[in-house]
Amino acid sequence: MTDPTATEQATALLDEDPREQLQDAISATLAQLSEATDSPKGVRTGAPFAANDVTFDSDTWINRLAEVQGWLRFGNDAFTSDREGFIENLAAALGFENPSDGLEVLGGATQLTEVALERLNDRAERALKLQQDFLSSLETGDENAASATTAWMEAWEESEEDEADFISDDPVAARANVWEIYKLTDKKLNLTPSYQRGDVWRTGDRQSLIESILRGIPLPSLILRKTGASATYEVVDGKQRLTSILRFIGKHPVALAKVDELEELYLQKAAADPTFKAVDGPRELFETDYPKFRKLWSRIMGYPLKMNDENEFYFPFRLRADAKGGLVGKEFERLRGKYFTQVLEETVHVAGEEVTVGALFRDSVSYTVPVIEYTKVSPRQVHEVFKLYNKQGMHLNAEELRNAVYNDVELTRAVLLAAGDAGSAKDSTEVSPTVAAVLASADLGKTLAEYGFGVARYRRTKVLGWIIATLINETQGKITGSTAKHTDLLLERVQTNPSHPLRDSDHIADLFALILEAAELHATHDELWPEKFRGDGKTPKWQDLQLVGSFLGVAIALVGSPDDIEDRIEASADKIYAAALQEWKRPASVQNKDQWSYIARLAEGTVRELGVDIRAASGSIRDRFGSSGVESLLGSIID
Repeated sequence: MTDPTATEQATALLDEDPREQLQDAISATLAQLSEATDSPKGVRTGAPFAANDVTFDSDTWINRLAEVQGWLRFGNDAFTSDREGFIENLAAALGFENPSDGLEVLGGATQLTEVALERLNDRAERALKLQQDFLSSLETGDENAASATTAWMEAWEESEEDEADFISDDPVAARANVWEIYKLTDKKLNLTPSYQRGDVWRTGDRQSLIESILRGIPLPSLILRKTGASATYEVVDGKQRLTSILRFIGKHPVALAKVDELEELYLQKAAADPTFKAVDGPRELFETDYPKFRKLWSRIMGYPLKMNDENEFYFPFRLRADAKGGLVGKEFERLRGKYFTQVLEETVHVAGEEVTVGALFRDSVSYTVPVIEYTKVSPRQVHEVFKLYNKQGMHLNAEELRNAVYNDVELTRAVLLAAGDAGSAKDSTEVSPTVAAVLASADLGKTLAEYGFGVARYRRTKVLGWIIATLINETQGKITGSTAKHTDLLLERVQTNPSHPLRDSDHIADLFALILEAAELHATHDELWPEKFRGDGKTPKWQDLQLVGSFLGVAIALVGSPDDIEDRIEASADKIYAAALQEWKRPASVQNKDQWSYIARLAEGTVRELGVDIRAASGSIRDRFGSSGVESLLGSIID
């Protein structure tokens, strides 16, 4: 006979209010957030509390949320002490354009709706994950407090970017399949769409992948985007894996092009000197005996083929010779330290069958790779793909996502190229023909690198896009939201408005000519800026807010008074330096509004000290580019 008590408990569980489940989850997460003893700069910490101290039957949850709201990046002063005002501001902070949509009256009191509770729970979970990352970086010594704070802020921006509304109305046309390796390597592939990161795998990573295949370990899904009737496939995800396979078997397109060049040089030398002719030429040896190809290279080129050359030309690499590598055991002994052409006839056991290494990569065999093929997919829908796979391990950041979503906009590609992040293997005229011409005699990417912004994960692209969006993008009132959202707003407007001035090549060229001239002025007049703007002063590494604010100040002044800007800088250098040292201090707060206010004060102060009318300069920017972000920036100043 069924135990009535157990039945009642089961029924109670089934009938549990979803609101209560969310409230319990939020209580537990807020309690965990309260336990941290270290925090990013500008985030207050208080006494820890337990989950049962966070009750939604009373207003204690409001008090507890207020204690940890800095971790949720709501800001320590984001909400009023008045209950109704707090609840309403919280709904707005959770993304409800109309805060009342996130509120309802229950038991005579205003409460968060179930949807609002879901959003709060999601934000609390993200906050806890980012808190753990922050604390871990401090514990391991990988970061100091300042750099860990910067990383924490950037992680929040990327997290908020991931929530941006890029979703399109159209269904995504895609199909999942499995392909043998040879079907992949025989396709016409675009391995370097402009939104893809560079080649980041080291030799050991590539060797490990090939060893995994030889051992029969399944590979994760590859994501390809079919771009037209020519059957060219853009590699959306899996570039590093495909590049490794193509290199190992000697079919990477860059390598094949280089071999063709070597073949031509070889034939020329053989025609001039018959004794130079070998039994087999470079092309034949590259496909059949790579070690002999390496020797012939030395004879043709006059110097040995080194590993750096092989990496540059995407030539084949050897399997690891180390018995402790991926090829453990006697079965794989004969493969270690060998090139593909040396092990073509060796057998391996994969996917339940015995096959030769050559057949595994060249023929139809049981071992297959899962492939997701997208057809008739828009750049906007690519973001949906990235967003899904980002959560499953791709870890693309905001710049990589942006490069994909707005890749059809030349301004996006222009920023990428100007920042030096488009990749050396790409033809600059294909990325952005307009800016390629403007950059012919300048290297903005090098300037940004000298400021201390490295190539990792499009850091230079982020800063340059930030500057341009702040200079051009006009909003109602002050600027709000993250850097990423402000940059996206400009690109969204350019993408959706066919008549936007920045879709015109002349306007784009004019914009980047201005940016280049401002960069030269800013970089060559380092007497304007104190060392505190450049990190610890030991290495030239600018802090992002200081660079953006001061750069904007120079750019705005340049537009307002282009003919005598050098004279103005010379006359005002001491005043600008003094103000930067004493007045324009970086805020301790990590909140967006404080950072925008600081950038605005720095830019406005620089223009003022240079004696330029900032409103008139803003009008000139609007005349040239169709809009000006200067008034929006000024509206962000907090008294």
